[in-house]
Amino acid sequence: MMTPTEISALLGIDERVLCDDIATVGCPARAAYVRGASATALELRRTLHDTALAGSPYSIQECQRLLAVALSAVT
Repeated sequence: MMTPTEISALLGIDERVLCDDIATVGCPARAAYVRGASATALELRRTLHDTALAGSPYSIQECQRLLAVALSAVT
């Protein structure tokens, strides 16, 4: 859940270079960034799913919304 700017500051690399690399399809930096963001999203969605199963009204509604988004991506 970090921006490329934050990551570049922590790694001590040029922000513009990292941002350009992340924006370039096929670049290893982009693949690493997307993989990290996807892993974080999966973890958050698992937690959201667990709280929905426990009866959280917000979580149930958000799970339904995310499911609709996922289904619309393939239809």
